Amino acid sequence: MVNETIRKYNRTNIFIINEELWAWAQYRAKTLGYGSTSEYIFDLIKLDKKENLLKQSANKKLGEG
Repeated sequence: MVNETIRKYNRTNIFIINEELWAWAQYRAKTLGYGSTSEYIFDLIKLDKKENLLKQSANKKLGEG
């Protein structure tokens, strides 16, 4: 069932810039019942979009990268 759901979406690769956070994301996805880590990450993105949880990083000003 999960594979069928995932197959209908576009694929991309991400760079794992923090192994500890990646492991945490995988753990949370499993413990919360997500079918994949991607689903968990995209729910976090949706939540941020809705609630504006994350603020602009001091070293990432708009237009600088």
